[in-house]
Amino acid sequence: MLSLAFLAVGYATLFQSYSWNQTASFDLIRSLAEGHTSIDRYQSNTGDKAYYRGHWYSARAPGLAMLSLPFYKLLKALDAEAWARETEVEPHGNATIALVGLFGNVLPALIMLGLLLRIGEELEPGFGLAGAVTTGLGTIAAFLATLLFTHMLAASLGFGAFALLYTERHGPEQHRRLLGAGILAGYAITTEYPLFLVAVLLGLYATFGAHRRRPATRALRALAYGSGCLLGVLPLALFNHFAFGSPFHVAYDNIPRQQQGFFGIDAPSLRVLATLLFSSRGLLTISPVLGAAAVGIFLLYRAGDRAEALLVGGVCALYLTYNSGYYLPFGGASAGPRLLMPIIPFLALGLPLAFRRFPAATLALAGASATMTLVALITHPLVGYETETIKWARYLLRGDFQRTIASAYGLGHGWGGIWPMLACVALALVLALRSEGALLRALRVPGRRALVGAIAILALWAAFAALGPTALGIDHQGLLDIASAEGAPGLVARAERYGSDPLGVLAGIAAGVAALALIAAHVGATARASSRNAAAQGAT
Repeated sequence: MLSLAFLAVGYATLFQSYSWNQTASFDLIRSLAEGHTSIDRYQSNTGDKAYYRGHWYSARAPGLAMLSLPFYKLLKALDAEAWARETEVEPHGNATIALVGLFGNVLPALIMLGLLLRIGEELEPGFGLAGAVTTGLGTIAAFLATLLFTHMLAASLGFGAFALLYTERHGPEQHRRLLGAGILAGYAITTEYPLFLVAVLLGLYATFGAHRRRPATRALRALAYGSGCLLGVLPLALFNHFAFGSPFHVAYDNIPRQQQGFFGIDAPSLRVLATLLFSSRGLLTISPVLGAAAVGIFLLYRAGDRAEALLVGGVCALYLTYNSGYYLPFGGASAGPRLLMPIIPFLALGLPLAFRRFPAATLALAGASATMTLVALITHPLVGYETETIKWARYLLRGDFQRTIASAYGLGHGWGGIWPMLACVALALVLALRSEGALLRALRVPGRRALVGAIAILALWAAFAALGPTALGIDHQGLLDIASAEGAPGLVARAERYGSDPLGVLAGIAAGVAALALIAAHVGATARASSRNAAAQGAT
């Protein structure tokens, strides 16, 4: 767990660039602190807003703002805003937002990773930490752990609800845990409306548990969980009542682009799905280890945990379907498809099994994913479209990074400023390696075939990431979709000035780092095996 704590400290050191999404939540927090549900006083610094009956409102669901409000008031009582105004990073526009994010995104990320560790250890003892560290370093969870978006809190709440249900399912029947899971799932909806999809699937998981299956028992289980959900969405209903005069009216109702289809959602598109998964900022392009996680979920099903595997499959299917029909599938500026964040902890349940069954290949993909994600995280996590990802390698090679706590004390935004984040990541990895039964310690010595297979998989991923999105036209189609959604036809011409194959350099770097990690794991595991054999021979 100490390894995950250092990873969270690394998140906390970053003062990321701000965006409309973050300021929309932050404006609502400040307004609530002043006793208002509208953001009239602050509306000029965000475009994520809605106009209703003479007032401006944040377009974000209110769950994050309401939960962060006491922490924001504590910051004000400690005069933290004065410190933020005086720091070197305040001209960057985000110092106070980052401070609120310590509670609003960093803490939920730590909780989510901790739950992954605990459940992962139950599913595959000795590999839970491997899965949790990989998730925290090699997926979009890393981006959203450092940004005041609603996604991390919502995903943490949804996965927390599952953790309660999982514990109850594998222990004595306890309706209070069903109630608690319902409250978490309901508040996840209050934080981000599409978590309704997760809440429904969790309801099925809760109702048809492993305990007695009499109709009356199922009805009581559904009632306990459903009552919790109602309590969880009650804050949303109250907010809407005081803000709009109706518990069922949300700010999205007054945003023109959200009024097409169902809140901006039309029929799902295979073309958009390909962009979400395989463009230069697609989920499997920047985090290929999630492919191994999907294989791990299949192994989970084969191992007998069918309810959990089917739940993960259902969550992934529903979210991919909904997101592929949304008018702005990447949700604007984001290093990856941020609207898919709720599926990440569920899908990551397959990582411990993948590490156990295919250690070499999973480690190789984990190394590539962590490199891709870390470089994007410390350089430019708020890219606006696919080909802009070329900036990740450019900024890395010239040493131009996001600001950190070191930047606040005059160390700039080069290598002298980014070292706190890199040091925390290094400590997290070292501690993971030293932990009993974790990460590389738990890996068996891979044979020659396993090594060759892992290198082949790594090479195929690197070739696709470097060339595929351009050669197959996925990036270009993604640009067209964004230009159409935002009503900016000139966007494609402006974006294409970055050229083709935007991940050509970075994919090579990531593959090289992953190959070195694989070699180091092989050498280390071989050395440990030789040491054990020598000790055994000496004992005899």
